Amino acid sequence: MKPRLPALICLMLLSCGEAQDEFDLLRGALQPDAPRFHPRAHALASVRPIPPRLEVGFPSRDLSGVMLLEAERDGVQTWLSADGASITLEEGFLTSAKGFGSGLAASDAGQSRDLVLAGREGVAERFHSFLNGNDQIELHAYKCEVERLGTEDIFLRGLPVATDKLEERCHGVAESFTNTYWVRQDAPGLAQSSQWTGSFLGNLFMKAVPDEI
Repeated sequence: MKPRLPALICLMLLSCGEAQDEFDLLRGALQPDAPRFHPRAHALASVRPIPPRLEVGFPSRDLSGVMLLEAERDGVQTWLSADGASITLEEGFLTSAKGFGSGLAASDAGQSRDLVLAGREGVAERFHSFLNGNDQIELHAYKCEVERLGTEDIFLRGLPVATDKLEERCHGVAESFTNTYWVRQDAPGLAQSSQWTGSFLGNLFMKAVPDEI
């Protein structure tokens, strides 16, 4: 597996303080006139009706944008950004983040997913794979504690939606992180979440953009 050229460029630019240029590719909605518009994204944005959308953001970089659903197979969704970077989600849980610099190659978060979607507290193990600078996969293991934080209304298209809020605190040998989930009370699945992509970019905030409430 080889990292995409923009990812390598981004890592090189860090040394001269110009990484913002690469991060800017995440900004804004997917539109045909977006800067460096990837051919796959251009074709996807031209589909009518427009595919499902996902609001995303990296709070650590003060960046936000929109991704479009490119494919769905066996419950796994692939979402695409304007420059061709992608994430995959399984029932709303992040399984990869590729093209945003050093990111998450794959993850097994099944135990966490089962607890969160059931609204239960408990302990889970999860495993993340990262591609290092030598094109080798590194496997990181974490022990996580899932805790209920109560209920909270969030707004989708300006209307309040009741959710159960849960927090997942994970600890590994070299790193720790916290994920937060808002599980809908009126329908299955996540309304929004904040999930860790790795130490380079930190947490990715994701919020569904529903066609209807």
